[in-house]
Amino acid sequence: MKTYFNHLDIHTNHIFDFETDCYFLEPTEYNQQQTLKIISQLVEKLEIKLIKATNPSESDGYTKIDNMTITVNHTDFDYWFALKLRQYQIRMKYTFGFLEYHLTHSFNGNKERYEEFLELILLQYKNTFFNKGLTKIVKKYRKNILLKTKRKAPQNTVRKQSTSYNTLLLKELQQNPKYIKEHIVNFMDVWSALKKEEFICKNTSFENFKNIFKSQPIKAKNRITWTGTNKELQWFLKYLVYDSKKIVNLDKDIWVITTKCFMKQHRGEFTESQLRNASGIKLDRKKHLETILSGI
Repeated sequence: MKTYFNHLDIHTNHIFDFETDCYFLEPTEYNQQQTLKIISQLVEKLEIKLIKATNPSESDGYTKIDNMTITVNHTDFDYWFALKLRQYQIRMKYTFGFLEYHLTHSFNGNKERYEEFLELILLQYKNTFFNKGLTKIVKKYRKNILLKTKRKAPQNTVRKQSTSYNTLLLKELQQNPKYIKEHIVNFMDVWSALKKEEFICKNTSFENFKNIFKSQPIKAKNRITWTGTNKELQWFLKYLVYDSKKIVNLDKDIWVITTKCFMKQHRGEFTESQLRNASGIKLDRKKHLETILSGI
């Protein structure tokens, strides 16, 4: 029986050879009826790669299979990956090596993406391609190698500030300490709109809202609960600091100071990294947010 445990890349000819051997040799790890169904699928999928020819040295015809190397960009990568993984049912001790190889070479070390992929592989193929033993091995790999790393608590180390600001600071307040009081209606409109559009918690008091613009120390419990996305909070700050320049430039401290003004729902904490590297593409929300903030 042909085995390819040392060939960690996925080759279609290896898979076809293995499945046909399984059918004729009938190893106990593989169901013959199931194997026949797989062979039928392979013939269909590899139809364009099947070449009928006549061996010059013999009169009988034979079938040659052109090989394809399946990479993660292939449309049916999950199918071929599952069939390659299936081979390890008769040599389970090599399974971790195969899984580790594709974590590095197919998923570029992205454990979160790989964990989700393996979860889908098990859901789709565990009752058709894999026996209980192999399924157990893959689950163990996910739990001990992928999920264990994923669930490690992030180190929330706070960098020391280079500026002396306690919160955000409106530039207008530097020249006119009564600016907010004199423009109270505008600030209340902004506060109300942010709540209505679910950028900030509906229970946010106006007093707490206006205090984040004065660079005065505020208690952690009085911070604003941000109910929008991390990217929307990033847009909030970038618009006020860089685009409209309504807030003094906080330089490298922008995200540290943001965490002093805002918290997540259920009193969760933001980190500098979460805000600096936030991603999002709902540009209609960005424009809407900026329209609201233009009232400050």
